[in-house]
Amino acid sequence: MPEVSQQGQRWINAEKARYYRVVLEQDLFGDWSLIACWGALHSRRGGMRVTSLPSLDAGVAALDGIAKRRRQRGYVPVHLPPDPSA
Repeated sequence: MPEVSQQGQRWINAEKARYYRVVLEQDLFGDWSLIACWGALHSRRGGMRVTSLPSLDAGVAALDGIAKRRRQRGYVPVHLPPDPSA
């Protein structure tokens, strides 16, 4: 089973002052969801989408596809600090 960070992944496009963040989460019923958030770095504008997934492997594949698209669009990955509450 692939290892998934509870922090998710985040990318920033400094040229356009935009960010994109994705998290894979499992709910209480064992179902997986991909939560994507995006927006402007210096304002509250943005959006969010929750996608239900059939499995963790499908989520990891979707995350890989998103990472590839972010790189193609000029986004740079940002390493998030560890969550102290985890």
